[in-house]
Amino acid sequence: MINSHYIPQFILRNFYDNDKITYCDLEKKTVQSRNTRSIFSEEGYYPENIEKDLCKKAEYQFANLYHNKLENARNSLSLTSDELFTLKKFLIVSAIRYKGTFSEEEKKLFDSFGPLYKVDYDANLNRILACKNKEEAFKILDPFFNDFDKMINGNDDSINMHLMGELKEILHSYIVFIKPRGDEKFLIPDIGRGYWEGHLGLNKVTALMETLMATGDPTVFHLLELSSVRDYTVYPLSKNLAVLTMSIFFKLLTDSEIHMNIKMPKEFPTVSAILGFGDKNVIRPPKVRLKGSDKEYLYEINPITPKDVAHFNSIMLAEAKRYVACAGLETVQKSLKSVGEYSDRDYSFMSI
Repeated sequence: MINSHYIPQFILRNFYDNDKITYCDLEKKTVQSRNTRSIFSEEGYYPENIEKDLCKKAEYQFANLYHNKLENARNSLSLTSDELFTLKKFLIVSAIRYKGTFSEEEKKLFDSFGPLYKVDYDANLNRILACKNKEEAFKILDPFFNDFDKMINGNDDSINMHLMGELKEILHSYIVFIKPRGDEKFLIPDIGRGYWEGHLGLNKVTALMETLMATGDPTVFHLLELSSVRDYTVYPLSKNLAVLTMSIFFKLLTDSEIHMNIKMPKEFPTVSAILGFGDKNVIRPPKVRLKGSDKEYLYEINPITPKDVAHFNSIMLAEAKRYVACAGLETVQKSLKSVGEYSDRDYSFMSI
């Protein structure tokens, strides 16, 4: 059987230090210096056809984009519409490729919801890998917007809420690039990401619904359709670069093309207090300009403080199922001091 990686090796090599990566087993509480061949992997994890398609239809394209544009970018970068889809397709694959395990109680709960909530990792991966462009990816979401009754009644086996939830969160988000400023670096967990549903959470949707009822503004209705309960998800691409998929709601808190008065909660009066990091400048959406018949997206690569890096690492440590990896334990010590605010798991074996 093929040894399948649920984190691609070309991503793992971006966390190397002297050609080795520090690999931590959160269950056994062990730390090892390893190469990438046998970490974040399992024999027969994917069927052979999916293993080949992961390489041919997602990883290869994104690896080229990463090495040609992202790897050496310093303060800014630009992406075409096709390149942005290549990035988002890779993020969608990253979001659904790790096969989580469920307790018997959780399985019974999913079964009680019917086929709509069945988690079929291989089928979901096949559907995304088959998408050649953003139009094909958005088409999977059509029932959510155009045939909601059919979706809720579970009359279509092709509709899966697990897949649609991740698709909606990523396709409708806007991208932010961040990089560490200082010695604290990004780590990477076995699930490849960490997500944050903070102090606003579902209240974002509630606030938009109340605004829509009061104003009837079609812009608010559009935002309501596209907003997600999650505030953002962080995807580390290297020890020095990560991508955030931001809920479109947060465009309202930046100097974007969408202008609307948003009243901040008294207990969380700033963007930093709501998000747990940065300020509104860090989460600015890209500038968009026409380039011939295409669009070009101009991104800043925002430096963040060691405290903010520790915030993102703590999210990922808390979400990790069993394994995390980093360039060296010395690069995540601030994170280990703050992770107790996010998880009650014991990470003391990683402290130095």
